[in-house]
Amino acid sequence: MSSKNQRFSFAEKSIIVRTALEGELSLDEISEMFNVRKPTLNNWLKKVDHSTENLDRLKSKRGHLPATTKASQGLAEWIKKEIDFKLIENPNWGALKFREYFFRHCQELVSQKDIYFYLKDSGVIEARRKRKSASTTHNRRFEFDGPLDAVQCDLLQLTLVGGEKAYLVTFIDDYSRFILNSQLVPTKSMDFVIPCLLKTIRQHGVMDRLITDKGSEFVNWTSFTRFEQILSDWEVELIASGPDKPQCQGKIERWHKTLRDDFEDVYGPFTTVVEAQDSLNRFLAFYNFERPSEALNGLVPADRFYGLNDELVKALSHCRDTDERIYFTCNIAGKKLVVCGPKHGSISVFINGKEELNNDKEAIRR
Repeated sequence: MSSKNQRFSFAEKSIIVRTALEGELSLDEISEMFNVRKPTLNNWLKKVDHSTENLDRLKSKRGHLPATTKASQGLAEWIKKEIDFKLIENPNWGALKFREYFFRHCQELVSQKDIYFYLKDSGVIEARRKRKSASTTHNRRFEFDGPLDAVQCDLLQLTLVGGEKAYLVTFIDDYSRFILNSQLVPTKSMDFVIPCLLKTIRQHGVMDRLITDKGSEFVNWTSFTRFEQILSDWEVELIASGPDKPQCQGKIERWHKTLRDDFEDVYGPFTTVVEAQDSLNRFLAFYNFERPSEALNGLVPADRFYGLNDELVKALSHCRDTDERIYFTCNIAGKKLVVCGPKHGSISVFINGKEELNNDKEAIRR
């Protein structure tokens, strides 16, 4: 059935727009599910200024239909009862799954839109949203146990002033958020990603796992790629992750957002790749060694990557109590050194979290 002349009530428009703003489905998926034309959906989103607070703007000036969906009218009672029964054993089934179930097992072609409206009216969709919101916090905090246990890699397209495209290849340590390597390449291909991988390994060591998406610059559905062969030679496990796994690329996606917000807007725009890379290198030094991360409780990525996080937490507590400051940190052959002082004439040296030296000013002079 075409939606060209279809009329939607205010309640139906509200549900469709809310679904679009939740961001769980693409506009194409929503258009197909609710049998609404994509231009119409875009028009509704513009009308509410992409905010659920403006849903009243969807009301017809000539008056709108009663604020009820067509779910109760569009579904037979036996279908509703079957949905309720199946939800007990399959609480995560959605409208599409139910439509396929009724077609396969009952040979009944049921409207996916009507099923969705019924799930919405029954409170199932809202309950799932709340559960997902609660679980998302946990998934976002998922991380591996130590540096180089896992590294995430992805590409980001940048546009120069003249319209030239460039691609940023980034390797980020999952545990510490430390950017191991981030460099611009002219095209999105395996030929440029492989040298970036080898440079990362030479500079920082071999990771246990590499997490990527399923792009052609990493994997191929029909053959074992050169990229996979190199990882195999280094005994690196490749995880070509889907979007719903806890080992997904959330940290590198957050890095891309930081680039958009803090790098391009402040350092850009760029006229050449060389100029962009030079600015990026300066930003990387700031990001890795100076920029505190909320996800790391105020430490910087280098603190975690070089294994100094526990020692720094103890040293920071010491400095707050003694009104000192941290001057120097390093990790040499497992000896984690933090040097504090001397706001009030003393230097404190912490090794592996234990205070080993505390000289007063006169002792230092001698």
